[in-house]
Amino acid sequence: MWKTDLKNNLKCSLLEEGKELAPLSALGAGGRGELFVEPTELRDISELFRIRSGENFPLYILGGGTNVVFADGDLEGVVLSTRRLKGWRWDIDGTNAVLEAETGCLLPRVVSYTSKEGFTGAEFAYGIPGTVGGAVAGNAGTGGESVGDLLEEVTTVEERGDVRKWGRGEFGYSYRHFSLFSSFPPVRFLASCKMKFRRGSPFEIERKIELFRRTRSSQPRDAKSAGCAFKNPPGDSAGRLLDVSGCKGLCVGGAVVSELHANFVLNGNNATGADIFRLMESCRDIVFQKTGVRLEPEVKLLGFETGL
Repeated sequence: MWKTDLKNNLKCSLLEEGKELAPLSALGAGGRGELFVEPTELRDISELFRIRSGENFPLYILGGGTNVVFADGDLEGVVLSTRRLKGWRWDIDGTNAVLEAETGCLLPRVVSYTSKEGFTGAEFAYGIPGTVGGAVAGNAGTGGESVGDLLEEVTTVEERGDVRKWGRGEFGYSYRHFSLFSSFPPVRFLASCKMKFRRGSPFEIERKIELFRRTRSSQPRDAKSAGCAFKNPPGDSAGRLLDVSGCKGLCVGGAVVSELHANFVLNGNNATGADIFRLMESCRDIVFQKTGVRLEPEVKLLGFETGL
């Protein structure tokens, strides 16, 4: 019933049944989505959430696909893609600039534009792939800086389809956490956000970018990966714990732990979603046995019957 309702009511969206999901993920693994929805207008997202509030079908929100692992087989429900929601608008007022970006806007585009125009604040995001929506939902960051520091306002589609704006005092964020998007399945959708930047010294901006460029030079770049597999535990590094626990080079099927950086799981040879999941499970268990630290996944595991 819900599929018929969506097909009849979503007027500004691409809808496709049995969509192959592997090409939409940086890891290149996974099965098929029961219904793939790619909207171009906010009103269709509101309508989708309104219909879902009455029929409660599974929903997976997909941005750039840079930090997700899809399960194999058929993924029931809706995969909602944000990649056509990529509008943005700049408001520059002297020494300050505010960017209003839709959820599907690419984060590297924000970094490139701000640095070129002489505005500082986004340098820490150099080398982080994916979309603004994914970066906000997971509060992407490094070196003590994060996307949450930049936010002035967030616009969401709520559970029953109404649109709401949230000011800076109405949300909270911490390491890899944003208060409005902490639940799964998702109860709201990030439509857009406003980020504030200030005028900076071109020399200082380039210095910061070079610092983060060097920081990420130790990460694998020429292989299929979803970025860091696990979150850093308080006061330590997941990569270090995985390394000292002997996880580098560990394989399950076609999935392998990078020899360059132990917190990167790679699709080395036609890995399945199950291969990647089992390898992450093994790495988590090995680290716990050897160090007593239980790592939490940073990548999003979509469609699996159990989590890590």
